[in-house]
Amino acid sequence: MEFKEYNLVKITGRGRLTATDPKTGEVVAVVESPNIICNEGLYLIAAFARDESANFDTGITYCEIGTSSTAPAAGDTSLTAYHARKAITSNSRNNYEVTFSTFFTAAEATAAILEAGMWGAGDAAAGEATGFLFSHFLVSYDNSGGLYDITITYILTIARG
Repeated sequence: MEFKEYNLVKITGRGRLTATDPKTGEVVAVVESPNIICNEGLYLIAAFARDESANFDTGITYCEIGTSSTAPAAGDTSLTAYHARKAITSNSRNNYEVTFSTFFTAAEATAAILEAGMWGAGDAAAGEATGFLFSHFLVSYDNSGGLYDITITYILTIARG
C-alpha cells in the first residue's frame, strides 16, 4: 500500500482599501491587492504553534497605512513610509479564512495611501512598527484631501495546497 502525503499547507492573504464618503456612506473606491506574508509573520505562526511565550499568544491586532510604493519584500520589518496606525476594528473567521478590518476616519487617513501592513504579537501596541509585521501589501488611493473614511480589510486564508 502506498501512502501519499497531503500536508502541504498554503497561507495566502489579500488586502482591500475601501474609501467611503463620511456624509453619505457611499463607497467611492475599492482597491484590492495581493500581499506578502513577511518573514516576521511566518516566525509569529511558528512561535505561536510552540507557545514560546506570552508574546506569541496574541494574533494580528494592528493595521498601519503608509505612503510608499516600494514593493513589499519577505524581509520587511516595517512599512517603507509610515503614516498612521490603529487597532483592528473587527475580525471574524469562517473555517480557514480570517478577515480583519480597520477603520480610519478621513482625518486619520489624510494621505496618498500606497501601502498597508498588518501587525501582531503580544508586544504590538499603538506605537509605530511595534510587534511583528505579519503582512505587507500595496494599495493606491489618494486621500490627501482628507475627504473619505478609509477601511483596510485583510483576508488571510489557510488551506491545503
